[in-house]
Amino acid sequence: MPVRRRLALVFPGFEPLPVEAHCARFIREAKRTAAAYSMTLSMSDPVYSEAGLRVGTIAADASGEGWHTQTEIVVYGLGDLNAAYAARNPVMRLLTGLSALADFILTGTFFRFVWTSWRYSLFFLYPLITLFGVLAIAVAIGLFLPVSAAIRWCAAALVFIGLLWLASKRMYFLLMMDDWAFARDMAREKRPDVAERIAAVAADMERRLSAPDLEEIVLAAHSFGAITVMLAMASLLSKGRDMRGAGLLTVGSSLLKVALHPAASRLRQAVGIIAKSPVAWVDCQSLTDPMNFYGSKPLHTLGIGEGREARTVHVRFRTQLKPETYRAIKHDFFRVHRQFVYGVEKRNPYSFHAILCGPEPFAAFAERGKLSESWPPFCNTEKSR
Repeated sequence: MPVRRRLALVFPGFEPLPVEAHCARFIREAKRTAAAYSMTLSMSDPVYSEAGLRVGTIAADASGEGWHTQTEIVVYGLGDLNAAYAARNPVMRLLTGLSALADFILTGTFFRFVWTSWRYSLFFLYPLITLFGVLAIAVAIGLFLPVSAAIRWCAAALVFIGLLWLASKRMYFLLMMDDWAFARDMAREKRPDVAERIAAVAADMERRLSAPDLEEIVLAAHSFGAITVMLAMASLLSKGRDMRGAGLLTVGSSLLKVALHPAASRLRQAVGIIAKSPVAWVDCQSLTDPMNFYGSKPLHTLGIGEGREARTVHVRFRTQLKPETYRAIKHDFFRVHRQFVYGVEKRNPYSFHAILCGPEPFAAFAERGKLSESWPPFCNTEKSR
């Protein structure tokens, strides 16, 4: 049977973007997806509220042959916390990022990355390779440019600054520095303001989960959003909140990035609480994306012996997009990482917006590990009678 009324709670990843930008992205990409799935989709203008954090709510009304689904989309905005890292001066962003990378190496977390997903370890090394490459070019200029020493080293300094600026604009260098600083702070619980926001998220979630007549609840998290949703859900479950029938969708998850750090015991405990709950958890991964732990099994990797392992789903972005679209994005690893929450141009086993706005029950997607090939399946059944 098609889902008629759904609540979808959405948790964006680490980007210094306001919730308004995330809502605009969701609406734009959902409408892009609708054409591929023969959905008639209308979406309300977002309504924003303050509940200890900025929250955007969108009413999605989707229909097709034989079905009609209404979904309340709730987007939680933590972008101001991310923006606080980006607002610092570049030197501070560089130094805190490097100290965070050193922390992950010295605690052995980097070597756990290598063991879990060697591709992710390359993503870890990428900013260091960029920095040392830029430094090597600058030093070569300082040593070998055929002018006076003073001019050589002034030129070297200018080249160093210029190349780092270019790396930040084109290769997200300083954003990655912020990302690692934030990950270290999350693992070591250095940000009490983050803990306050997650408590606010949990309180808002509890209120919304109590709404009557909900047929389905899906909590969908991208990248760093997986950490937010894990901590908030565990808080509710530990207080006795019944989340039977709810579904958890993590896509391009950064959970292991933090949870593998030895200081992140609270996060690992949260994962264990969710694993032992009746919540159906699907973790979507892609080989094309270097920023997720492709091939990993979260509970096994974290050494959590009790509970139900997440259902892992491998996503192929190439099959979602037209060849020219895929060629345009495949070398931009941040854009590839965002493809998990971007629209699709072809019907596909995975589509963020078809899952959250369409009629197919999340439980069916979780059991099958993909959207129905004859999507939506019940309409196909009705036709065959």
